[in-house]
Amino acid sequence: MKTIHFSDSIKTKIQSLQFGLIEANGVKVGPAGEGFETELEKLIAELKEKFANKAPSEDLIVSAIRRMYREVGWEPTKYRPSSEALIRRLIQGKGLYSINNLVDYGNLVSARFHVPMGLYDLDKVQGDIFIDTGKEGESYAGISKPQIRATGKIILRDDLGVFGNPTADSARTSIREDTKHVLAVFFCPATLQTSYIKETIQQLASFYTRFTTEQNVTTHIQIVE
Repeated sequence: MKTIHFSDSIKTKIQSLQFGLIEANGVKVGPAGEGFETELEKLIAELKEKFANKAPSEDLIVSAIRRMYREVGWEPTKYRPSSEALIRRLIQGKGLYSINNLVDYGNLVSARFHVPMGLYDLDKVQGDIFIDTGKEGESYAGISKPQIRATGKIILRDDLGVFGNPTADSARTSIREDTKHVLAVFFCPATLQTSYIKETIQQLASFYTRFTTEQNVTTHIQIVE
């Protein structure tokens, strides 16, 4: 199981941070399949009922993630956590962009449990992975944007530089048709119960098991205090 290391910078800015990790090897990237639409329709109904009389920002988990952003000086109303952005799309009737089975199910679980997730092609990652805060002037090529500023944000980095944050993944480590080895990272605030994180990653792991040739999907929770 891939381990994430924590920089001194992130430790001084955030009291405690948890990660739900899923590593899957031998994956086969393709369409999400028929069952996905059923899962998505069920989720949309759940979210519309839950947020019929309140904004997503009033939810305890969403607000805790917003506080996590603010601890590093990152304004969540300007750079929304990916999970909150997904929730807002779904309750507004905008649906989800269909990318592939791994990304689509990752987005589904992220929206269902309200926790931001990054998904990375591990074969495109070089060296150790560190959770850090972006340094002055740092940026990386995004999937839908040419450059994403990393300065002051919670980020993941390897030997080649920054490759993602809880709001946007990178082009370099994005999931493609030839991807075989992936790492999903759920960015969780300290207040989130371990049992909830475990339920989150186990649900996505159960989906990912359908798309692996080796049935090789492992999960892990890491905490930095």
